[in-house]
Amino acid sequence: MRVNSLNSLSYGKLWPKSEGRLKNTANGKTNNALEQGKNHNPATEKGGIYVTPVQTTKAQEDTIQKALNELSKVEFHPNDVLYMKNLGVSLPFQNGNEAVEYLKSRNIEVAYAEFSNPNVHACLDTSDKIPNVLLNSKYKELTSFAAILAISEAFIHESGHAKDGDSENSIQEEINCLALNVLTHQYYKKTYPDVFKDQNSPLFFEGVNLYDSLFFDFDPEKKALKKRISEKYGFLNVSSRNHPGSQMAYDIKTRS
Repeated sequence: MRVNSLNSLSYGKLWPKSEGRLKNTANGKTNNALEQGKNHNPATEKGGIYVTPVQTTKAQEDTIQKALNELSKVEFHPNDVLYMKNLGVSLPFQNGNEAVEYLKSRNIEVAYAEFSNPNVHACLDTSDKIPNVLLNSKYKELTSFAAILAISEAFIHESGHAKDGDSENSIQEEINCLALNVLTHQYYKKTYPDVFKDQNSPLFFEGVNLYDSLFFDFDPEKKALKKRISEKYGFLNVSSRNHPGSQMAYDIKTRS
């Protein structure tokens, strides 16, 4: 499956065009190859988004490692897991450490890249046999503890996309991966009270803080959540091979 445009996404998978795609566009090997003067196009179209790899500094590598370290500590509260299950969520991971270990076991690299759409926080690049988790390079200078936690939430989301082992996507898959963000966010809020207070970056108010409030909205019909997901992911199919659609996914598709 190939999606023609991801221009409204905050998180998600990227599906490349099959012709003329650039190999290894988002990991450290790419940067080394570029430095060695190999003939690569620096920007490659992937499902409507152009991604340009950027050189990762030691400080940025440290930020990525800190985010992975924090993610490895995350435990989902059993009541929150049950709450998500009742919404029709099927969780790809049961805690943060599972996600981190999955990335390690599959040799999935995490890197920064310039996105042609600045509104995309992160994505999974599936153009190679081994996928890569890409984070928007506009966040590459963010080093605060709150930012590190938010970045780790993006990592668990993209890890959820990677786990199913295909390049297909669906509304249900996005619901499942967004739930990973939210459960991780809930853990951080309980473990580090007020850590996200007064954060005004789009990474927060258009990402981690937003979806936390929408999933835990007191509205039993979750109208605001469905509206948001419909706006962002309503063009996708309800379900995909490894993500059978829930009633919420069907409701979201109906809105789109």
